[in-house]
Amino acid sequence: MNYLELIALILAGCALITAVFAVIQSLKLKRLTSELFAGKKAASLEQFILNQNKKLNELASQADTAEQAIQNLADKQKYSIQKIGLVRYNPFEDNGGNLSFSIALLDDHNNGVVITSMHGREHNRIYSKPVKKGKSEFQLTAEEEQAISESKNN
Repeated sequence: MNYLELIALILAGCALITAVFAVIQSLKLKRLTSELFAGKKAASLEQFILNQNKKLNELASQADTAEQAIQNLADKQKYSIQKIGLVRYNPFEDNGGNLSFSIALLDDHNNGVVITSMHGREHNRIYSKPVKKGKSEFQLTAEEEQAISESKNN
């Protein structure tokens, strides 16, 4: 056997090993792509990518919608009761206990209501006064003023 035959035989063996390796890799790739497309209606990788891009755009649109809804809720929340101030007191010296109270319920803009309950031996009176920007158009008692002040600090 001369050197040329030996070199040709070695090259043929290398080519055979390379071909077997390529077939094995091709089978692995085919198995992976069939797993990737399993249950999918896409006929090609291009169609699969287009479908995934469409789904991604739909998700981005849903995320934008959710973000707008969250912002709307945050804006509306500014007008809900956020600040509460409560003052308990005894308005009458002959009646024991601090059963009377004034409670201020304000939103983020210091708008809301102050409610006062005055408890006496024979009666219980409840008053409410509107509050706008921390002030009321009605005369406030010291306890109501204190309740509003406490609610602003909360």
